[in-house]
Amino acid sequence: MTAREFLPEACAAISTIVSASAGTPPNTPSPAHGDVDGLTRHFVGTTGALVRAGSGALDPSDPWGGKTPVADWAAELCANLDAMPQAWADPESWSGSIDTGGGQMPAQAVGEMALIEVVLHGWDLAKAAGHELEISDGLASEVLRVVTGTAEQGRQFEAYGPEVPIATDAPDLHKALGLSGRDPAWTP
Repeated sequence: MTAREFLPEACAAISTIVSASAGTPPNTPSPAHGDVDGLTRHFVGTTGALVRAGSGALDPSDPWGGKTPVADWAAELCANLDAMPQAWADPESWSGSIDTGGGQMPAQAVGEMALIEVVLHGWDLAKAAGHELEISDGLASEVLRVVTGTAEQGRQFEAYGPEVPIATDAPDLHKALGLSGRDPAWTP
């Protein structure tokens, strides 16, 4: 299966995490973006932007959603996660290129970015809120494949932290987390 085929599973799993985490205090530490407030502001913005990208309507003035105001992060995030699989369902949305406001990116790369954005930040939210993220082995393997292909560039653009060493026999999700600079044993 491909990132396009795994995106619905990823969005459904993370939507469950979001719903379970809605009451988490905003100042709760998070593995990414400092705390739950910073994480969810970022996550709402990027998921909204990636829905627009899949629909062919990325806003060049705010391509990654950094200016998106957030009123009810859980409701907005669930709405974005519900819309994302449909936005990327058409195989044509994965071909060609997308104007990101600073240049063109292959649509395939943007779609794969949607998958890892959902899973990695979904894991961040789960850990901050005291939940465990459960995904299929197939989805975890696909996330590892995509993170492996983007790890060096992700660190270069500070989207990922320094690699965290992970045992070679660890689950694929843990390997993907380590490559993206996350410690699977992180606690608030």
